[in-house]
Amino acid sequence: MRKYLLMMCLLLCGMSTAMAQDEYDVSDIVMGVRAGASFNHFSSAPSSNSILIGPTVGADVEVYVTKKFIVDVDMSVVKKGARKMRFDNDEVKIKDYAHGPYDYKLWYISTSYMGKYILNKNFRVYGGLTLSRLFRARTKDHTRTDRSVNIRNSLKKGNVGLTAGVEYLYKNKYYIDARYTWDINRLPRVTGAKIILDHSHNESLALTLGYRFQLF
Repeated sequence: MRKYLLMMCLLLCGMSTAMAQDEYDVSDIVMGVRAGASFNHFSSAPSSNSILIGPTVGADVEVYVTKKFIVDVDMSVVKKGARKMRFDNDEVKIKDYAHGPYDYKLWYISTSYMGKYILNKNFRVYGGLTLSRLFRARTKDHTRTDRSVNIRNSLKKGNVGLTAGVEYLYKNKYYIDARYTWDINRLPRVTGAKIILDHSHNESLALTLGYRFQLF
């Protein structure tokens, strides 16, 4: 993750002389960088869980196909998961596991492929697919002196998600982005994780602030 963040910083510094335009033409290529927070929990989980707030940073490249339609490729690092997950169901009976509460902290590198539609000079809506790769995953058991355990090998490494969002632009360069992503894949991979997490999926709402500038 450190290498990815360093690459983004260097890229931003290297493009610092690029100017944002008041209006873009067909075939223009525009880059955006953003940072903010994601609000996450597990949907379809076998027990209750609370929202986990984590950081997210990203960058994307837009190609103006028409005056109204944009093709966008986006890369991001995001922290997902859930807090205070309790297993109150009596069917969850594993000798080495307590009933919680547990915190799940999952880090992903994601690539999104989206189409954007320009509503007017300030608002754009978009949707597409997000492909994610899990590179760090830990769970903390609050019943056992806050012990943190690596669970990366217990979960599926790859995820495919459905993403939809909206952007508000100011002066065609500063923007606020709100996007919702629901991962199609279930989280657990091994038998123990399947018993505990069952049909759990990642569900995330990310709010970020960003800046856009023209590359070509």
